[in-house]
Amino acid sequence: MAPCRLVLEVISCTILIIISKGQVWSLSNSDITHTMLRKCNTTISSQFEKEGEITSLGYPNYYEEGITCAYTLLGKPLERVQLLFTHFNLPEPAKDIPEHQRCLHTDFVAIYNMNNNTIRREIDHYCGSSVPLPVMSSKSGMQVVFKSGANPLTRLPHPFVYGFSVRFKFVKDFGITSGQQTKPGTCKFIYNSTLVRNGTLNSPNPGGFYPQDTTCHYIFRARNGEIVRLIFKYFDVEGILPCDRTSDSDSLEFSNFPSADRKIPPYCGANGPKIMQSDASYFRVTFKSNDKFDGTGFTADFQFLDISKQPHVIRRIIAPIVTGSKG
Repeated sequence: MAPCRLVLEVISCTILIIISKGQVWSLSNSDITHTMLRKCNTTISSQFEKEGEITSLGYPNYYEEGITCAYTLLGKPLERVQLLFTHFNLPEPAKDIPEHQRCLHTDFVAIYNMNNNTIRREIDHYCGSSVPLPVMSSKSGMQVVFKSGANPLTRLPHPFVYGFSVRFKFVKDFGITSGQQTKPGTCKFIYNSTLVRNGTLNSPNPGGFYPQDTTCHYIFRARNGEIVRLIFKYFDVEGILPCDRTSDSDSLEFSNFPSADRKIPPYCGANGPKIMQSDASYFRVTFKSNDKFDGTGFTADFQFLDISKQPHVIRRIIAPIVTGSKG
């Protein structure tokens, strides 16, 4: 067998495993079609690449001053773009600059949602040396823009590499690995007690910021005589009371019916549930995000319970979670 050989365009005989916030991204030589240093202002189509890498020009060496590079990622209609930063080290802005302006005075990476191949809205922009959390597009397109100014720090010797590296994926499952997806590209998942008794429930793009303009349905179907219990371990859903359109809020809603359940209010911000239980064998959880702000979502453990063997089960316990989420 011929020995493995590293060339500029393709990594052969290599398996790369990336672990971030509980997610594992494994890439083999059959998955990586292009790992070359990409040209500035380029378009990447999922028709030719399902996943790959974007880096600052010259990476892992210093990048040039006074440049702006745009990398446009275009997926198929049912796909979302997911980004995982693996390295991020840009010059730190001055400490006296207000938080919301700090990246405007130094080199930065900005990420935009795209709709119909046009820029729609900025998701966020990043600078400094903290590695950003994973990001997911709200539609099938995304643009990554890197801008560097005339910053002398980029020319000084430094023990760490200046620049960034980010993995991208075109996905149809929203990064959700539990439940049965009803249709690729649709954020609707079924949890049937005949197939699984317990597991974990996550917002889309687990471990990172959930995508804007997204609605997800999680349907729990138990046997007769069973209920489902959800125990929330983390909750950061952007919004304020009453957690609906009148307050421009994202929300998490619960229902014992296929339609709305007026007995259970929606939740957002720091007002998250601690434990939630169904009244019977059917339960629906609905997550909704708008196009204004985002958060890092929620994580909950679920378990199907046989109430005939649990005579002292409390039907529903609702208590707020104390979190540091934005509200």
